Amino acid sequence: MKAVKRRKNISLIVFIFFIAFLVAVYYFKVILPIIKVYSSAETKSVTEKAVNLAVSNVINRTINYNSLIDINYDNSGNIVSFSANQYEINTITREIIKETQQQLNTLGSDGVNLNIGTFSGIPFLIGKGPLVSLKLVPIGAVNGEFDSEFDSVGINITKHSLFLYVNIHVNIVMPIKNLEVYSTTQVLLAESVIIGKVPDVYLNGGEINKSLNLVP
Repeated sequence: MKAVKRRKNISLIVFIFFIAFLVAVYYFKVILPIIKVYSSAETKSVTEKAVNLAVSNVINRTINYNSLIDINYDNSGNIVSFSANQYEINTITREIIKETQQQLNTLGSDGVNLNIGTFSGIPFLIGKGPLVSLKLVPIGAVNGEFDSEFDSVGINITKHSLFLYVNIHVNIVMPIKNLEVYSTTQVLLAESVIIGKVPDVYLNGGEINKSLNLVP
């Protein structure tokens, strides 16, 4: 009798472990990838909102292109070089990054909301049911990179645009395994139409971009 009971207990334990194994496989192979897709999209929406709020708070006036970039001409009126205003660019970048971090902390405290049906992994239940909030935890520091683009709009007429790319790395707190999401948001800081032939060394952006990414 005891042997039979022992076998039943062993069978029950094996059955429980087997069910737990199937649930774990289903979670990692089916549910987790679906949640990652939807939570990543929601997270990127939150990070973009954080950047946009930061930019609107920091840049409460239109940035003057000439305060960021100096164009140098020769005696004949030809463009010979571009130089970046290091102090102004550093100041704007640091303020936007700092404000973005603060906005992200505020928005991240509300979490990312997903419908509970999404956790089932069943296609027709995705996006259905009550909302479940997943906590966002920023990882590391928000950082920014400048980019410069030249676009020809006519003969010896060039549009020069200055962009700031804000990079954010966040952690989505989930049961068993957390998810890491990377997001990059492009911000147009200033642009100007330049009259005159732009030297080829600047048209590809390489030369002037060396002097734009100044924040350590």
